[in-house]
Amino acid sequence: MKISRKLAIAILKYLDKNPRFYFPFLVMCQEYGPEDDDFVEICYNEWQLIEEDESYKTFELWENLQDLREDTTQLLAK
Repeated sequence: MKISRKLAIAILKYLDKNPRFYFPFLVMCQEYGPEDDDFVEICYNEWQLIEEDESYKTFELWENLQDLREDTTQLLAK
């Protein structure tokens, strides 16, 4: 699912400050490497780098349904 740069940074910031929160998606960026056009997973603690460098533009959320907890499954089902 495509998301805006602003939303990607907000998600990364939140997840960095709340490491126990389970987010069932990966934040992916297409412009992570200058020679690479593939999407790359962004680590939560990289939000400042992403925020400071305008060259990161194309973001998507990819499902990451590994290690789902029961309470997360119930919340997603609502």
